Amino acid sequence: MALWHLLEDPGLRADYQAGDETARFAILEELVRVEPVVGHLYRRVSEAFTIRDGEQEWDLTPGDLVDLRVRDTNTDAEVFGDDAMSICPVRHVPRGVHAAGLSFGDGAHRCPGQPLAIMETEVLLTRLLVQDPVIVRSPTLGWDDLVAGYTLRDFRVRLRRDQPSAVTP
Repeated sequence: MALWHLLEDPGLRADYQAGDETARFAILEELVRVEPVVGHLYRRVSEAFTIRDGEQEWDLTPGDLVDLRVRDTNTDAEVFGDDAMSICPVRHVPRGVHAAGLSFGDGAHRCPGQPLAIMETEVLLTRLLVQDPVIVRSPTLGWDDLVAGYTLRDFRVRLRRDQPSAVTP
């Protein structure tokens, strides 16, 4: 998904390729915020608590199943701004909010592999982009009901350079 965005948005690609590691990580975190791989996280309540949203209130008790809607949360205008659906790697987020939103979970269930996942993606994309890839066939976008997430199939790119350039991630 990140490669698809970078290849379809020349400005974002230029920013990615010109940026240092911190800038590239910020772009990847913003992309996974807007395009989370998993759409819902389901959790069981372990301690009673109350949720308040304006005038509405819900009392949750141990054992209740909570559906955390990652896509909706990651694009909440109150948290990420009126342009929450757009890609903005320099987006300011409130204290306590991760730049990737809930794409890697949160709290005790936060994915411990997030830094590695972002780093692996950054290394792959940095090395791939110096080969000057172009889209031959856009992917077919599908849906996986199990994780309420997208699938990409048959994404084809062609590399315009034969030999890898020296890249220092």
